[in-house]
Amino acid sequence: MSPPNVPSDPHNQQKLYWDEMINLKAAASYVDLYRNSRGKWVKNLGILRAVASSSSIAGWAVWGKELFVLWASIIAASQVVDATKDLFPFAKEHKAASAYSITLRYLLNDAELEWDGVFSGRFTDEEIMKRRHKLRKLRIEAENRNFPDGLVAVPVLLIQAEDEAEIYFKTTYGVN
Repeated sequence: MSPPNVPSDPHNQQKLYWDEMINLKAAASYVDLYRNSRGKWVKNLGILRAVASSSSIAGWAVWGKELFVLWASIIAASQVVDATKDLFPFAKEHKAASAYSITLRYLLNDAELEWDGVFSGRFTDEEIMKRRHKLRKLRIEAENRNFPDGLVAVPVLLIQAEDEAEIYFKTTYGVN
């Protein structure tokens, strides 16, 4: 199949680079939102562990021998949860999303720095295409490194991330 007849656009590579920056910002926002949602689970687990352990110790001190097995079991369970907390899927996802978020912010920062050269016409179409390709490749590598099984798409977070990207570009560059 031959490519469609598309009129030649002298700024096509600039537009593609711009679109890549928008996608990168939306991805960074999504990963931040995803990380925060997983962080709530990590925080709640930590609170649950602290309450269970502390209340068990207090109960043991107050009621002592009468419910010894109950208090010892709760404390032991709390210790097991503490030792295995990094094995919980949401804890692993939180850690991966935290690392991926940092990488995406660095990539976006670099892309915006390059954008000045892209927009001003300092780069040829081929140079812009190579820079866009490199940017996309680095993003894919970072995602694969942090989420080898893929990053879960949560529709409500995707919509929120796209809205955040739109607001960011509107306030930063004055465009939608």
